[in-house]
Amino acid sequence: MAGEVDFDVVVIGSGAAGLSAAVTAHEQGAQRILVAESEGVVGGSSRLAGGIVMAAESRLQKEAGIQDSVDDLLHDYLTFNQYGAQIGPVRTLLRRSGDTIDWLQEHGVPFAPELIKAGIERNRRGHAVLGGGQALVDSLHRYCRNNGIEIALGRRVDRLLVRDGAVHGIAVGDDEVTAGSVVIATGGFGADLEKVAQFMPSAYEEGWTWYIGADGSRGDAIAMAAEVGAQLTGRDNGLRTVGPKFLPNKLNEAYQPGWGVMVDPQGRRFMDESSLYALVDQHYHHIGDRGFMIFDEAAMRPPAELADRYRSPYPLQFPGREPFRPRNYQPDLVDEMVAKGRMFTADTVAGLAAAVGLSEDVLTGEIERYNRFCETGGDRDFGKPAEYLLPVSTAPYYIAEVRPCTVNLTAYGLRIDANSQVVHESGTEIQGLYAAGECTGGVLARYTGSGNALANACVMGRNAGESAARHALSAV
Repeated sequence: MAGEVDFDVVVIGSGAAGLSAAVTAHEQGAQRILVAESEGVVGGSSRLAGGIVMAAESRLQKEAGIQDSVDDLLHDYLTFNQYGAQIGPVRTLLRRSGDTIDWLQEHGVPFAPELIKAGIERNRRGHAVLGGGQALVDSLHRYCRNNGIEIALGRRVDRLLVRDGAVHGIAVGDDEVTAGSVVIATGGFGADLEKVAQFMPSAYEEGWTWYIGADGSRGDAIAMAAEVGAQLTGRDNGLRTVGPKFLPNKLNEAYQPGWGVMVDPQGRRFMDESSLYALVDQHYHHIGDRGFMIFDEAAMRPPAELADRYRSPYPLQFPGREPFRPRNYQPDLVDEMVAKGRMFTADTVAGLAAAVGLSEDVLTGEIERYNRFCETGGDRDFGKPAEYLLPVSTAPYYIAEVRPCTVNLTAYGLRIDANSQVVHESGTEIQGLYAAGECTGGVLARYTGSGNALANACVMGRNAGESAARHALSAV
């Protein structure tokens, strides 16, 4: 059969998942490999990623003296996702996470020696790529160039070729390419807001929603699923980050400034404002996806003795990266948004409440309570660390409506098994078809702490590449 096809393995998409699949397929003995990329640049959304990869039992973790285990990671992962993820592929993801970090290192991906707690896990599992997602993509792309793996840019796949229920190639217009196996790694659908509204409705609000990833993330895998009768799973899963309605300015506020106070539609605080973004997303699910950010003039133009505390109000920083700074909440932009009516200011907290329709008594009492916590240095309601407890007491005061408006990651897509093989509506596996990364569903759910997305891409990409090569070569 090998002589009857153009390629052993064809990979659709050149992000971290697609490149990991192509490199691994080559290492498993497949010689003729094609990566078809719809855009004019290699890397997909992976090249835009911050570069944190979640893993347990890697060499780096052991060298840092961190005692961890895959079992502990599995417990944390399933608990934080409220058991909404599919345990078969999740076990593969977590079991192979550590050796995938080792594998990436062996392929020249530069990691910082220090690990971070990228989420709310009990151990430091965040492996930081020096140079972010682009550096990871560059290293895997280099292997492809050096080993004869073809990458065809600007080739958006129209359809899969199917014969007797098995996938045996791809087509771009009239150009058909046959293959022993096909790996779908087309990324998510965040760039298509109609699909966001349909498949991730909690992330869509007309006039608010925008996508942080690559333009090529249009959900092509969803149409491919319909062609072959593949199951789709994971509706409304993914990651959103919250922000004010400042469009057309697209400034992702991944971490909220710790000096702010967030209240719900009743005017009550509901969270530690310095929480990591995955938790902020979950908090917003619980309050109906609408809240308000409140701060004062000191946050915009801090007194000299407090400048350092206001400048970097975040509990997490990435090794080898510039410190996080507030993006939407900068004086010039805030003044502009006040002038445009997208943010409001007043000389009293009661005035803020009146501007946005909140109870003046409730909001005034809530801010007074918060300010008492700032005086004592202890947040008795939500446990915000003392270093971020800065009083809202310097007029003028500011308020902006805040919603989960930025789509960071979608997690609805092709259902795969533990070998990354795509599952048919009948419950059987589709022969010759594998998938990995953001185009799959069931691997990631609602909790997507920093590092989960790249881990999913790289680990399951490797898994798909191995399975695809094995299937293709078994017919030789």
